[in-house]
Amino acid sequence: MAILTSSLLFSFILSSGVLARPSSTFETRAVTNASLSDVSAAFSRAGIVPGVIPVFQPTGLLDVQFESVKVTPGINLTVKQVSTEPKFGLQVSDTTTASNAQFVIALVDPDAPTPQNRTFAQVRHLLGGGYHWDASTGALTNTTAALSDFLPPGPPPGSDPHRYLVLAYVQSEGFSSKAPSLVNASTPITGFNISTLSEALGLGAPFAGTFFLTGPEAANATNTTAGSDPSPTPQGSGAISVHTPFVMTAVVASALAISLLA
Repeated sequence: MAILTSSLLFSFILSSGVLARPSSTFETRAVTNASLSDVSAAFSRAGIVPGVIPVFQPTGLLDVQFESVKVTPGINLTVKQVSTEPKFGLQVSDTTTASNAQFVIALVDPDAPTPQNRTFAQVRHLLGGGYHWDASTGALTNTTAALSDFLPPGPPPGSDPHRYLVLAYVQSEGFSSKAPSLVNASTPITGFNISTLSEALGLGAPFAGTFFLTGPEAANATNTTAGSDPSPTPQGSGAISVHTPFVMTAVVASALAISLLA
């Protein structure tokens, strides 16, 4: 049992990196009440609302692209397809507000190690602030270090596909000074709670968001119809803190990983 637990936790060990992305042009999409409602409805069908976040009423459309693969809500992607850090873009109707704001982006897995056993959920796969919106390209870019570097999705063998939630928040005043004390290189990536962090930093509700599914087997993932209903899963983690007391620290997790490879 200890070996199994260690093996599962090893799947979520974070490698180092810097949150920096070149500008990219995203296809223009109309931000209408209908398009926003479609995304919101997909979140509800997938159990993300209220299982992971309490509400989701987006005011913009979030673009996420892994290499040549564009994410649409509920799309199934292979581990290989999501192995490189994605680019982000934003479609907005209020261009003045978006041009003057900075954004925070979070990528979390609420189904770790499996949708039936969420002992490690949520797993933080990316967290960074200081994103600026480019009105000419629609891209969100950041050249500063991430609070939590990108960790490629990698559900453990035998797991059902995981939901991976990508959220964009308008960055709050004081975020840059307060966030590093809550999330940094020594903070466990497991036992995370994006809603609790959002409340602690005054981020408010997500400005935009999307999600995709990734399973451990290639057979689980080919591009499906956008917005299709994912397989039903239990409600999300009931964690009430940014990281829960029973979760191993990143240092201990690394030591376990090393011992498994010895």
